[in-house]
Amino acid sequence: MSDEEKVVSWFEENYKSLIFGVVIGLTLLFGYKSYLSSQNSDQLELSRQFDLAVTSYQKGSNSDILSFSKLNMIENSDNIYTSLANLYSAKIMYLENQLEQSYLFLDHIIYHSDDNEIVNIAKYRKAKILIEEMKYEQAHTLLGNDPDNYQHIELKGDLHYLQNNDDEALRYYNKVLAYTITPNEKKNIIAKINFIK
Repeated sequence: MSDEEKVVSWFEENYKSLIFGVVIGLTLLFGYKSYLSSQNSDQLELSRQFDLAVTSYQKGSNSDILSFSKLNMIENSDNIYTSLANLYSAKIMYLENQLEQSYLFLDHIIYHSDDNEIVNIAKYRKAKILIEEMKYEQAHTLLGNDPDNYQHIELKGDLHYLQNNDDEALRYYNKVLAYTITPNEKKNIIAKINFIK
């Protein structure tokens, strides 16, 4: 049997498997492309809804951004637009003196967002509210023992100062000075250090 006959014979024996494999491959390829297209469309729609809610907020209406947050905390819990809306919603609740509601929005970011920067903002804002409520130990726990964000480090210094632990306050304030911060931030930290000394 020649090489050509072997190839023809192999194709005759395996053509159904080859066709099946090609069909499956094309189905997977087009299914994946369709999935990506759907994901992009969903993200674009969330972006549009978020923009409309923020515009409404900027015009003085809080209801759209709060509704957006509440809906997407369930349906799109780890989406960036949900986290951003939750920052707005937490601020609204704080200004309305509904601190527990503010905590709910901030906690949702802390536990669901993959964006470390947004998580740090949420932790910072929650810690500031805890400090206002004199819940110092909860604020310490939230910020951790060795934060790597200079704003969190400054808050740790503030907490220690409020608890009359000046040595620890100075240690944290001096740690902040090792970071690249704005001249005004540096001036503020130096003022805190000088006040304690």
